[in-house]
Amino acid sequence: MYAIDFVDRSFQKDSAGSYELSIQATQNGLVYCIFDKQTEQYIVFRRHSFDSIQETDDLTGKIAEVMEKDETMDLQFRFVKFLGYTQQTTLVPAAYFDKNKMKEYLAFNQAGEVDQELYSNHITQPGLYNVFALTRDLVSLVTMHFKKVEFLNQTTPFLKHIALEKDAFSKSAIHIGLNAGFFDLACTGDGKLKLYNTFQFTNESDLLYYVLFVCKKLALDMQKVPLYISGEMCTKLSYYEILKQYIPETNYAVARGIPILAPALFQLNVVKFLNLLNLQTCASSAEHTGAEK
Repeated sequence: MYAIDFVDRSFQKDSAGSYELSIQATQNGLVYCIFDKQTEQYIVFRRHSFDSIQETDDLTGKIAEVMEKDETMDLQFRFVKFLGYTQQTTLVPAAYFDKNKMKEYLAFNQAGEVDQELYSNHITQPGLYNVFALTRDLVSLVTMHFKKVEFLNQTTPFLKHIALEKDAFSKSAIHIGLNAGFFDLACTGDGKLKLYNTFQFTNESDLLYYVLFVCKKLALDMQKVPLYISGEMCTKLSYYEILKQYIPETNYAVARGIPILAPALFQLNVVKFLNLLNLQTCASSAEHTGAEK
């Protein structure tokens, strides 16, 4: 059974060759959506829930189970994008990026050796390369199942969505993507991306501590600075309320720039899945994805 299952009546298995499949996998579950290239609409959205995921091997095993049981994922899609969630990520200014040094970039920022599959996504605005690592077992599983697949991690669509707002980097703002086990945080202002980082959290106190720490370090006026939250965990009311208590201008992020949802998907709570739904935006701007093994 699916935790979420929205299928528009326009969906036809025989037309899979004109569809693009986008997948994201976290400790909470595997979610995918299908984009019809001809109508420029999302026409399918499904979510498989996972329970008691602790280790990476457990997650890979659960993903394998879904791929085996869900017949839709066996269709011959035009293209497949896989969104992995990981804190093994770092940003490099485009002017200084060298694809031969991706391992060094990650090792420096992650304080140790990186023995995984390395990838880079070019984020045209604000002119950065996102370098990240995904486990070899996961990459092997996905590449064996799909003939043509592009790998991304959550940093790319998260920052891409921020950049879609008019004058996004000129205004002081905090953006938070609440994921399972950790959250992404970005601060903008003075015409640039002032900060991006990820923080592990298990409860409201952890979340509040790191957000207030960043506000203090960047000298942000907590009574005035806007804070926008998104991500699968953003609808947990206690997270929203604790942030709102200390930062009054806390609001849910506004979905902008994502493709049209077909009528059967209108009930979808878009703010929870902005990263996944923004993968089409990343692709349409011809952002490069490369791998260095």
